[in-house]
This record gives sequence, structure tokens and C-alpha cells, in this order.
Amino acid sequence: MNWIKTLWTKLVDKTSTAPTLVEVEEVEEVNTEVVADIFTQICVDAGIAKKWVVRYEMSSIFAQWYDGPADVDSIRQCIPQFKKEHPELASNLVRIK
Repeated sequence: MNWIKTLWTKLVDKTSTAPTLVEVEEVEEVNTEVVADIFTQICVDAGIAKKWVVRYEMSSIFAQWYDGPADVDSIRQCIPQFKKEHPELASNLVRIK
């Protein structure tokens, strides 16, 4: 009888599955249109013509690059890093300090 119990235990151990805990992290999605609008307004307020922002697609490039909260202060703080990572646009953004 003991060998049946041993056999049963081995069979159960091989075929059983243990539940796996999975942690789900909620990620707040950034609205790229709002970020692009805020970035455009910051550029216009700094004296950059809106036509240049549109022509070089600066706001859409920034919105794709940016991953922070969609508020003016956070976006303004990230612009220097954006200029470092996108030197092709940095010359157009010199008026933003």
C-alpha cells in the first residue's frame, strides 16, 4: 500500500501546477495631444513662430519623446534634456530657457 501512495505522490507532484502571483502595475497614459499643445504654447510664448513649430514637427516629436505628466511646469523642465537629445531641433528652440 505504501508504494501506491508513493507512486500517487510522484504523479501528483509532476502534473500539478502551482498558482503564480502576477503583479499588475498601472501606468498612467499621457495624452500626446495635450502635451503637444502645451509644448507648442511654450514655444509661442518664448517667441518661436508657430509655423516653425509646425514645419519641423517639433511638438509631435516632443510628445512622442516625453513620458511625464501633462502640465506646463513638468514639460518646461524637460525641454533642456529634449534639446540635448535632439540637436537637430535645438537651434530652433534656443529662445526657450
